[in-house]
Amino acid sequence: MVLKKLTLALFVCVAMLASAPSAMAKPAGKIENASPEATVIAINETIELAQEALKSLKSNELEKKEMMALFKTVKQRAKTIESTTTYMLREKALGKLGKARSAYKKDKEQAEVVALMEKSVVVFKAIKVRYDEFN
Repeated sequence: MVLKKLTLALFVCVAMLASAPSAMAKPAGKIENASPEATVIAINETIELAQEALKSLKSNELEKKEMMALFKTVKQRAKTIESTTTYMLREKALGKLGKARSAYKKDKEQAEVVALMEKSVVVFKAIKVRYDEFN
């Protein structure tokens, strides 16, 4: 009986030691946190891309495939904004961007898509204001 308990305890210890390094590891592909300068650049570039997407929606100058690629570019650039003070706003902006993209993909009325994208741009601008307030 004692041998069974000792074997079980040893097994649990080995399992815990084996899993500890993977639990403490950084996410795949991430080398380090962004510097404040890099965060400011990411915010500014995201706002520029979002405004470009809004302009393209209003003018209806891009084909559907190109517009979908532009939505994706805005989303990818927004995900590089690494700041705990703006995290919730970033997620809100990405949600609104996703709704605009979804409405565009489903061929909803252009006015509806533009309105959703305008809301997204407003929230992206709010990210800049919030970040500047805290830094």
